[in-house]
Amino acid sequence: MFLFYGEDELIEPLFMHLLANSLKPTLLEPKPEAVYVICGNYRVEHIMMDTEQLTSLLEATGQSTEDALKRVRVLVASSADQQANLTAELNRVISGSQSTRLVLVKGIYKLGRDDARKMNRRRVGEEVQHSIAAMKNICASAKVPLVASAREKAGKQMPMPEASDYLDHLAGVIIYLRRRERGAAYNRAYVLKSPITKPRSREYNYEYEKNMGRTTPPIQMSFEDLLTRLRSEYKEALVKTGRRGAFDRLTEAWSAELGAITYVESLSLMDLILLTGLVEDRRISEELSRRLAEVESRIEKLEQR
Repeated sequence: MFLFYGEDELIEPLFMHLLANSLKPTLLEPKPEAVYVICGNYRVEHIMMDTEQLTSLLEATGQSTEDALKRVRVLVASSADQQANLTAELNRVISGSQSTRLVLVKGIYKLGRDDARKMNRRRVGEEVQHSIAAMKNICASAKVPLVASAREKAGKQMPMPEASDYLDHLAGVIIYLRRRERGAAYNRAYVLKSPITKPRSREYNYEYEKNMGRTTPPIQMSFEDLLTRLRSEYKEALVKTGRRGAFDRLTEAWSAELGAITYVESLSLMDLILLTGLVEDRRISEELSRRLAEVESRIEKLEQR
């Protein structure tokens, strides 16, 4: 069990990088899977995953976004009893798969503090602790790494994770992430517990893999994935047949300008296809204006005769 704690703005990018890397296919595991568990009371804060960042990372590594996302199982708990109950689902998911590569748990002890039940806090704490122990045992039995995050609580010298006494007992590795200080180029990770190294700290940054030798550019793969999703999920939901036909004509314009879409690096794929659609609408509008001007000119000449 690996435990990371610190500000959420540091935890979320780390989890998205771990998730994207865990989904990379290999010869032995062409379809690896991952489980993402989110624990948090939605009455206290928004609970979500940064899917935009995840899809960008998948695209950067040349993975098929649609295919990769289908291999992520997301479990959500908004109360301590829900967190205790989802361990059975986690066990079912892992037991039914031979290719689960990673289990991520965001906010593993949050509900011990944020559960809406104000009475019987002892029972709330027991539910959370039992669920954490169960998740660790499930992952250990399946030989799947369990990576969890926790909030930090104020300390005299080094902030500690919430429920530090309990989590320190379970986690084999504990790392504190701290935002970069003034004058520093990178954030800093403090290794506080590890079986292979003494406590130490290092500045860190993320490297984006350059997948050389690829015959298909990543944005082209992403474009094809997005087009497939739009056809199956968006086009089929359009009520009017004329709008479906208009969508088909838009896809023709997108495909015809795929070179321009691939060339631009400063905009997202969705922004690029929307921009291409606007350019196509402008082209049609100007062509119709030109034809209308020609027709009006002919009518005016006929009237003069």
